[in-house]
Amino acid sequence: MKLTTTVYKYKRSAPWMLVLMVLATVLFFYYSSALSPLINLFGIALLIFFAIYAVLRPKSVFSLRSVDDRKLEITPDELVWGTLRMPIQEVEKLEIYIFAFDTFKHQTTGLMGRKAYVTEYGDKNTIAFSYRGVRYDLIFYLGTFKHYDILVKIIQSWRGKGIDLFARSAFEDSYIREQVKKLG
Repeated sequence: MKLTTTVYKYKRSAPWMLVLMVLATVLFFYYSSALSPLINLFGIALLIFFAIYAVLRPKSVFSLRSVDDRKLEITPDELVWGTLRMPIQEVEKLEIYIFAFDTFKHQTTGLMGRKAYVTEYGDKNTIAFSYRGVRYDLIFYLGTFKHYDILVKIIQSWRGKGIDLFARSAFEDSYIREQVKKLG
């Protein structure tokens, strides 16, 4: 039983790039009355281009996070992140938060009490732990219900081995399984 998944990393420069972009926009509009209409048109087009570029290109300089090249493997016996192999017995302060798997559909109450269906993304799950004095906080992806089910079984096997861990989920396991049966 093994789960191989994608890990996300945050870019340290991205927030500064966003601040720089906002500052440039504010300064542009502040001084736009003193500029010629042709330069204003060019400046607005450039700002729109940067905004579209940032949205459409996931690896742009404005992206707050990107996919880490190292995969995370979670097994009943160890965690493997890239080339780093960590036996589960040596991992300390293990915390897992399962938000959802990708395309998890569930029913919720919308406006005026109407029932609505919401689809969640699988990229908000986290695992945090210490290994040999180093703290790791990883955001990982769960693609399908099968991946979710494997992770739940691995967590159960860790508990069966007496591994000290804190696991929580945005949704109860029984609710997730009920919604999967009902909505697919």
